[in-house]
Amino acid sequence: MYSVREIYTLREEGKYQEAFLTARGLLELSPNDEEIHAAMAWVLYDMLKVAHQEKEHEQFLELYATFVEYIPEEADRLQYCACLSFYDELRLLLEQEKYELADQLLLLFAPLTFHPQKEKPKPFYQILELVMHFNQYLPNFLSFIRSWRLTNLLPQHYQTNGQNMSIAERVHWLVGQHLYERNRSNHDLIQAYVKQLDLLLDRCPQFHHVKKIREKLLDL
Repeated sequence: MYSVREIYTLREEGKYQEAFLTARGLLELSPNDEEIHAAMAWVLYDMLKVAHQEKEHEQFLELYATFVEYIPEEADRLQYCACLSFYDELRLLLEQEKYELADQLLLLFAPLTFHPQKEKPKPFYQILELVMHFNQYLPNFLSFIRSWRLTNLLPQHYQTNGQNMSIAERVHWLVGQHLYERNRSNHDLIQAYVKQLDLLLDRCPQFHHVKKIREKLLDL
């Protein structure tokens, strides 16, 4: 009978397919064992790195969708790797102007969970900034933001640091723009977002761009 240790030995030997099959066999016997789940996740992470390096983008998407299902809630190191691999692949797709695949990848962010007592990893916030920069090419921008959750913004994201807009102001403005341009018929969603902007402006009355997009949404 194989053990979890055997899975990690196979990983170290670069035998990822054999490690995957071994992990899957153990999971059939113990489907709720978090140690086996974590071992399977590490095997899939190895396979993700290979797919990324070889630019096998569709294979990466398929593997990532499976990978996130096996990450235990308190496995913060795996969660860091999940964010980092997501960021690296998304950046590569956008650099290569493979916008449709990048847009598909955004939908795979939703199942990712994080350790409840620890801060989100740095790549979590790098992903947001990358998506904001290329938002016009990503129809699933709003779905991604809903998964990412703007409540995860940190105090420093509300500071301008010499820029025209802080990250917090810009992302709220971008959400409003996408609603205005692509979801203008969804009045319930727009009304709910306007209420969210009202709360934001109570806290940050200096967010002039947010005020402008709020007015545009109210005119619909």
